[in-house]
Amino acid sequence: MYPGDVRVFAVNPGSTSTKLALLQVDNEAIFILEEKVLHNSPVPSIAEDLEKRRPDVMSQASAWAPFEAIAARGGLLGPVPAGVYVVDEEMVRICLESPHGAHPANLAAVLAFELARSHGVPAFVVDPPTVDELEAVSRISGAPGITRRSRVHALNLRYTARKVAAEVGEDFENVPLIGAHLGGGTSVVRFACGRMVDTNDALLGEGPFSPNRAGTVPVYGVINKTAREGRETARNFFGRESGFLGLLGTDDLRRVERNLDDPEVRLITDAYALQVAKYMLGLAAGGRPRAFFLTGAGARFVYAVQQITNRLNWVAPVHIHAGEFEMQALASGVKRVLSGREAPKKIGEVLDGSAGL
Repeated sequence: MYPGDVRVFAVNPGSTSTKLALLQVDNEAIFILEEKVLHNSPVPSIAEDLEKRRPDVMSQASAWAPFEAIAARGGLLGPVPAGVYVVDEEMVRICLESPHGAHPANLAAVLAFELARSHGVPAFVVDPPTVDELEAVSRISGAPGITRRSRVHALNLRYTARKVAAEVGEDFENVPLIGAHLGGGTSVVRFACGRMVDTNDALLGEGPFSPNRAGTVPVYGVINKTAREGRETARNFFGRESGFLGLLGTDDLRRVERNLDDPEVRLITDAYALQVAKYMLGLAAGGRPRAFFLTGAGARFVYAVQQITNRLNWVAPVHIHAGEFEMQALASGVKRVLSGREAPKKIGEVLDGSAGL
């Protein structure tokens, strides 16, 4: 057990960069001691990507050693409960074979496994993006054979939800909350008993539009677009070329905010705020929240946040935590395990059901 300070090396691969950080966790206080972003160009396969990123990550870890643990961003591990997972050979296999989808985040566990062996410390993944704790009633759609699923910014949302619970003087496991991560995708979650019991599919499914994703759109439009231009073209259109980018020609919300004097820009921004608020209020049908919260880089968009808040605060107070706290969330999860406050899970046991979850 580690009741005192813990130093954690965090690795977070994205599409064109790898974020690294050395963090110190002292009780609930988290300090970033070192940070570095390694930039890279996209490559066609996970194996090639791994070879390209490995040397710099290993070198940086050696430069920042010693540390007590490795924390890795979760990849596409399949639908799993929230929590802290041991990085082991089974997780590495899943990440490399990518049966649930190939994404640069899959490299995190692979790199963490190698770092753990090199430095003789444990490695963990915290709240991967495929956390799925939907209640049975929330899985049902109106189409036979098509169920709703959860793919959201689980890591940042759960970390922020814990902070908001503390702000309202409640235990995270007991307080009902509704939060939205406003980022490249827009994730909206209802928390009950510490679980994400209702969400949207922020990757390519439903919910409010975002900087470049369409969110929920009329079904006939999806059918017509796919029929005319093919599945892959339609997928790119709805998943990468829509939202603010498709409507205004930019996915940079800072640029949008600077041009609010333009009536069209303001109209699209008002529509965005309305959609976020509508989805959050829709989740409140499952239970009135003690508080709402907004997080993610988009929560720095002052005008949009004001419009969202004005539509929500008649139901419950709105807490703003602008920015992304993924590295802090990773370190916090690892500290909970090392201090004995949370038992780590093993991916193999969860996926085959033997963990009893």
